[in-house]
Amino acid sequence: MLAAEPTHIACTLGPTQRGARLARIRRLTQAHMRGHTLTGSTLHLLYDPAAVDEVVQIVELERSCCAFLEFRLTSDADAVRLDITGPEQDAASARWLFSQFLPDAKPEVAPASGCGCKR
Repeated sequence: MLAAEPTHIACTLGPTQRGARLARIRRLTQAHMRGHTLTGSTLHLLYDPAAVDEVVQIVELERSCCAFLEFRLTSDADAVRLDITGPEQDAASARWLFSQFLPDAKPEVAPASGCGCKR
Protein backbone atom coordinates (compact mmCIF):
# COMPACT_ATOMS: atom_id res chain seq x y z
CA MET A 1 0.00 0.00 0.00
CA LEU A 2 1.33 3.44 -0.89
CA ALA A 3 1.46 6.12 1.77
CA ALA A 4 -0.48 9.30 1.12
CA GLU A 5 1.63 12.12 -0.20
CA PRO A 6 2.00 14.96 2.31
CA THR A 7 0.14 18.15 1.44
CA HIS A 8 2.55 20.84 0.30
CA ILE A 9 1.63 23.96 2.27
CA ALA A 10 2.96 26.96 0.41
CA CYS A 11 1.64 30.22 -0.98
CA THR A 12 2.80 31.02 -4.51
CA LEU A 13 2.70 34.82 -4.09
CA GLY A 14 5.88 36.85 -3.99
CA PRO A 15 6.55 39.26 -1.11
CA THR A 16 5.03 42.34 -2.80
CA GLN A 17 1.91 40.51 -3.97
CA ARG A 18 1.56 38.85 -0.56
CA GLY A 19 1.72 42.19 1.25
CA ALA A 20 -0.95 43.70 -0.99
CA ARG A 21 -3.19 40.64 -0.58
CA LEU A 22 -2.86 40.63 3.20
CA ALA A 23 -3.71 44.34 3.31
CA ARG A 24 -6.81 43.70 1.20
CA ILE A 25 -7.92 40.87 3.50
CA ARG A 26 -7.34 43.08 6.57
CA ARG A 27 -9.50 45.84 5.06
CA LEU A 28 -12.28 43.33 4.38
CA THR A 29 -12.03 41.97 7.92
CA GLN A 30 -12.08 45.40 9.55
CA ALA A 31 -14.96 46.71 7.47
CA HIS A 32 -17.27 43.71 7.13
CA MET A 33 -16.52 40.79 9.47
CA ARG A 34 -19.33 39.91 11.87
CA GLY A 35 -17.74 36.91 13.54
CA HIS A 36 -15.53 33.88 13.28
CA THR A 37 -14.87 30.49 14.85
CA LEU A 38 -12.03 28.05 14.42
CA THR A 39 -12.99 24.38 14.64
CA GLY A 40 -10.10 22.00 14.16
CA SER A 41 -8.55 22.85 10.80
CA THR A 42 -11.57 24.84 9.54
CA LEU A 43 -12.06 28.57 9.97
CA HIS A 44 -15.69 29.73 9.77
CA LEU A 45 -16.08 33.41 8.84
CA LEU A 46 -19.23 35.52 8.78
CA TYR A 47 -19.39 38.80 6.83
CA ASP A 48 -21.96 41.50 6.14
CA PRO A 49 -23.94 40.77 2.95
CA ALA A 50 -22.63 44.01 1.42
CA ALA A 51 -19.19 42.35 1.23
CA VAL A 52 -20.23 39.49 -1.05
CA ASP A 53 -18.43 40.75 -4.18
CA GLU A 54 -15.17 41.41 -2.31
CA VAL A 55 -15.29 38.03 -0.54
CA VAL A 56 -15.90 36.25 -3.87
CA GLN A 57 -12.92 38.05 -5.45
CA ILE A 58 -10.61 37.28 -2.53
CA VAL A 59 -11.64 33.61 -2.53
CA GLU A 60 -10.89 33.36 -6.27
CA LEU A 61 -7.48 34.92 -5.73
CA GLU A 62 -6.67 32.75 -2.72
CA ARG A 63 -7.66 29.57 -4.56
CA SER A 64 -5.04 30.35 -7.19
CA CYS A 65 -2.15 30.98 -4.79
CA CYS A 66 -3.00 28.67 -1.88
CA ALA A 67 -4.23 25.50 -3.55
CA PHE A 68 -3.72 23.54 -0.32
CA LEU A 69 -6.75 25.33 1.22
CA GLU A 70 -10.37 24.41 0.56
CA PHE A 71 -12.86 27.31 0.36
CA ARG A 72 -16.64 26.98 0.74
CA LEU A 73 -18.62 30.18 0.18
CA THR A 74 -22.35 30.67 0.71
CA SER A 75 -24.40 33.84 0.92
CA ASP A 76 -27.94 35.02 1.39
CA ALA A 77 -29.67 38.30 2.24
CA ASP A 78 -28.47 38.07 5.86
CA ALA A 79 -24.79 37.15 5.61
CA VAL A 80 -21.83 35.85 3.64
CA ARG A 81 -20.36 32.67 5.09
CA LEU A 82 -16.88 31.50 4.22
CA ASP A 83 -15.39 28.25 5.50
CA ILE A 84 -11.69 27.71 4.89
CA THR A 85 -10.26 24.27 5.58
CA GLY A 86 -6.57 23.57 5.74
CA PRO A 87 -4.63 20.34 6.11
CA GLU A 88 -5.17 18.45 9.37
CA GLN A 89 -2.89 19.96 11.97
CA ASP A 90 -2.73 21.07 15.55
CA ALA A 91 -4.69 24.10 16.77
CA ALA A 92 -1.64 26.40 16.94
CA SER A 93 -0.76 25.67 13.32
CA ALA A 94 -4.34 26.26 12.18
CA ARG A 95 -4.59 29.57 14.05
CA TRP A 96 -1.30 30.73 12.51
CA LEU A 97 -2.31 29.61 9.02
CA PHE A 98 -5.61 31.51 9.18
CA SER A 99 -4.40 34.53 11.17
CA GLN A 100 -4.62 36.93 8.22
CA PHE A 101 -8.39 36.38 8.09
CA LEU A 102 -8.92 37.16 11.79
CA PRO A 103 -9.55 40.56 13.39
CA ASP A 104 -6.59 42.22 15.07
CA ALA A 105 -4.22 39.78 13.42
CA LYS A 106 -0.67 40.27 14.59
CA PRO A 107 2.24 38.74 12.73
CA GLU A 108 2.93 35.40 14.33
CA VAL A 109 5.90 33.10 14.10
CA ALA A 110 5.14 29.94 12.17
CA PRO A 111 4.95 26.81 14.31
CA ALA A 112 7.68 24.28 13.66
CA SER A 113 5.30 22.11 11.66
CA GLY A 114 3.66 25.07 9.94
CA CYS A 115 3.41 26.53 6.52
CA GLY A 116 6.42 27.71 4.62
CA CYS A 117 4.53 30.54 2.95
CA LYS A 118 5.48 33.12 5.62
CA ARG A 119 1.98 34.56 5.71
